[in-house]
Amino acid sequence: MFAESELPTIMTVREVAGYLRMHEMTIYRMARQGDIPAYKVGNRWRFNRTRLEDWLREHEVGHPEA
Repeated sequence: MFAESELPTIMTVREVAGYLRMHEMTIYRMARQGDIPAYKVGNRWRFNRTRLEDWLREHEVGHPEA
């Protein structure tokens, strides 16, 4: 899909699913439940890449705050 250096700043569900190697429905569920940083534009979910990367670091196993 995208090389990491080519990732857009604002990502779609499909892009996030590919980036995280997860199923799109899992990303939808996590967004609806507030488990992953996301926001809606109209009826579409969008993800800020920087916030997503911060979230990943915060949830890393062995992270002091995890």
